[in-house]
Amino acid sequence: MIRKTIQQRLVLEAAQGMCHPSAEEIYQVVVRKHPNISRGTVYRNLHNLTASGMLGRVLIPNGAERFDTTTPPHYHAICKRCGAVQDAALPYQEQVQDAASTCDGFVLEKHDIIFWGICKECAQRAGQCEAHMDHVGEGPAD
Repeated sequence: MIRKTIQQRLVLEAAQGMCHPSAEEIYQVVVRKHPNISRGTVYRNLHNLTASGMLGRVLIPNGAERFDTTTPPHYHAICKRCGAVQDAALPYQEQVQDAASTCDGFVLEKHDIIFWGICKECAQRAGQCEAHMDHVGEGPAD
């Protein structure tokens, strides 16, 4: 068990108040409350909290890593429009890793699956834009 410092507590509390935040988003929350804390201190504490298992890490291809307060293995869905990350409503599939472990000489330790799509908010905005565009150029109804 790691010793929780004041800085770790601040970083963990900031992460707990957000949904899959990036390191920079966590830093911005912490520095608003404690202007003298450095970016390096926040990043170092994020590393320590993930190493200890108190925070999870979501690695996003071609994007900033995100942090997760839900630490048991689970999957994520990412919006390809706004970048929002949320937990996928799918139980962790141990058998996927068991099936993949047949790779010759490769020892699998864990697996991550990311689903890509459009979040509810972006889908609604897109629907509003499409509905608006359907009426552009139409004259008044008779």
